[in-house]
Amino acid sequence: MESSKKSKKIGQATPKKMNISQRAEPEGNSVKKKNIPKIASNNKVSTPKMKKSKTPMKSKSPKSTLDSSFDETNMSKKKSKQNNKTKTSEKSKSNKSEVSKSSTKRKIETNESNGWEQAIEKARGQPDGGTFSAVNVKSDDAEESTWSPEKKKVKKSSVEEKKEKKPFKHAAKKFKKTGKEESSKAGSGKEKGVKRKGGNADTSEEKKPKLEEMKKKDRKLVRRQQKDNFEVSQKAKKIWEQLRRHNTTSEKRAELSGELFKLVKGSANQMIFAHDTARVVQCLMKYGSVEHRNFVFEELKDDVVAMSKSKYSKFFVKKMLKHGTKAQRNHILKCFYGHVKKLIRHAEAAEVVEYGYNDWANAPQRAALVEEFYGPSFALFKTPEIKTLEQIMTSEPTKRETILSNMRDALSPLIDKNILAHSLVHRIFSEFFTYANPKMRTEMIENLRESVVHMLHTRDGARVTMQCIWHGTAKDRKVIIKSFKTHIEKIAKEEYGHLTLLAIFDVVDDTKLVSKAILEELIKSLNEVAADAYGRKVLLYLLSPRHPQHCHSDIVKVLQQGDSNASSKKDATVRRSELLDSVSKPLLQYIVDNARSLVLNNSTLVILSAILTHAKGDHSSALEAVAKIAAEPFKAGNLDENFHIIEHPAGHLTMKRLILNDKERIKEDNNVLFSTILMEQIGEGTLKSWSTCNRGCFTIISLLDVGNKDVNERIRLDLTAIRQSLTKLDFKGGQILLKKLQDL
Repeated sequence: MESSKKSKKIGQATPKKMNISQRAEPEGNSVKKKNIPKIASNNKVSTPKMKKSKTPMKSKSPKSTLDSSFDETNMSKKKSKQNNKTKTSEKSKSNKSEVSKSSTKRKIETNESNGWEQAIEKARGQPDGGTFSAVNVKSDDAEESTWSPEKKKVKKSSVEEKKEKKPFKHAAKKFKKTGKEESSKAGSGKEKGVKRKGGNADTSEEKKPKLEEMKKKDRKLVRRQQKDNFEVSQKAKKIWEQLRRHNTTSEKRAELSGELFKLVKGSANQMIFAHDTARVVQCLMKYGSVEHRNFVFEELKDDVVAMSKSKYSKFFVKKMLKHGTKAQRNHILKCFYGHVKKLIRHAEAAEVVEYGYNDWANAPQRAALVEEFYGPSFALFKTPEIKTLEQIMTSEPTKRETILSNMRDALSPLIDKNILAHSLVHRIFSEFFTYANPKMRTEMIENLRESVVHMLHTRDGARVTMQCIWHGTAKDRKVIIKSFKTHIEKIAKEEYGHLTLLAIFDVVDDTKLVSKAILEELIKSLNEVAADAYGRKVLLYLLSPRHPQHCHSDIVKVLQQGDSNASSKKDATVRRSELLDSVSKPLLQYIVDNARSLVLNNSTLVILSAILTHAKGDHSSALEAVAKIAAEPFKAGNLDENFHIIEHPAGHLTMKRLILNDKERIKEDNNVLFSTILMEQIGEGTLKSWSTCNRGCFTIISLLDVGNKDVNERIRLDLTAIRQSLTKLDFKGGQILLKKLQDL
């Protein structure tokens, strides 16, 4: 009975309750709507029509409404009641969801005399998700009452306001959630009780996919299509694919260049900065006609500095330096004036400036590019007649200190691994060290000592490294030598880099450090170093420093600049002797292991002779290795590629030098003689076979010139029987040998 009464009360709910779940429009529009359909329930419970109220509606006081709804002390009780009420309200809502076609429409009549506030409140009802329940109806007077704006608002404390905000926040969130659900249902056309025209067919248009929803590749394509020159670039790239092929004929290439020029013309300044179209313009500069190059250059000549800084367009500037005319090349180099200090520190532009300076600039242009580091006045005012810093120092000696100070300030930021690789920077450092006073030079060495390894591949860079080694302290030298670690082989094989090793051998007193850090690594790669022209010079300098036979006089003059340094204390002869002790044994062993390749090679002949002449220690094993090769059977006139050492162009010279070195050994009372070892290794009849060729005869003559009695007696006994046949020989070696034998 109680449940039936309760359902009866629910069925007899006032229109106020109906407005809660079926309000027509958001705020401000409810007055304009005149015909709103009435929702009928399943059991056809008719709701009483609202009567026109001639008198204004009774209004609840705001205080009583808020206290009854949102009092925090009663919130826990109301939540449990509300859960029970919402269950019943959901049942009633499900019954009212079906729309009856025969149901009569209800009109909401408003009384203009009550004011627009009462009309809006009456039409709107309570918001969905609010704390007011449709079942919680106390009385007719309470239902029809509205809030009157005319009543004075009661000031509340901050604590009460905070208490009231919490339920309102909860209601707002719930309202937002239900609003989203309704909108999604409305969009899909699945609202309960609503029939759409045209049946269940979905007439909504397909939405275009958003940019964020696309794949990365599709987004990239869309962005490219939005550019102005998209179509032009696509056509240009198709032509470029054919133009750049090696098998394209010259006639076809000229035709394609003309088509490509028509597309590029007018939009080159946009295409040159893109990664793909920049190559198209470069290809046009390479294969296009002179007119094409000139026109494109005129279009882009004002952006030389900007293009040099770009990752892609910098190659166009390099192409213009290579394929452009002399006037165009000069224009590009002039564009760099005043910007060199900034461009040389730029990762992309430094490459272009270095290319122009090193490969295409003449002496005045190089001086103009470097002058910017001398000071601001030199960057602004160019003097073509002055080409070097020496001329400036001579013509204006009062500016010496100012120039050096400006150079020091400009060079300090350039001490970076990538920047120090450029020859332009090396020249500035070299000029600074040439004219700097000892104090400035010491400060710069301290800053530069860990980075000189990146400079020594050029002439000026090697000179800077040598200056640091000569004038640096013991600590500076140690840091420089340690920075060479793992790079010794490469440095030894460089045209200018190997000079830095010679400077270290000359002035560094710590020979143990040099032996451990440099010589050990050098010995490990001895095969590669000995096979290289500059590597052999390093080994020869260790064996016989500054010998005129293998060390040029100009190089000796350069190395002599470091002889008067203030840091070296040890005597030069002692230092060289200690270094020779470190390399003698491994070099002699190197001959034993590689005797044949060393003897029969013109390039390694000098190093072999130097080792056997100047190396310390026992030479017998090395000399025996060479003598065994000479003792092999010999047949004159053998045209095989593997010549015998006696007839080999380099081999016979090696034999001759080793034999003549015995004269010096005899003077030094050295018992290890190559001629003696050779006589022990060769068998009977070997000297007879040598005498059948010209070079063999001269080898025997060298043995006789040594003056060793035992050797001479062996030769006389072996060749006495063939004296008569020597008279028939028509080459000069045989004639000289015959005379020598007659004098014995």
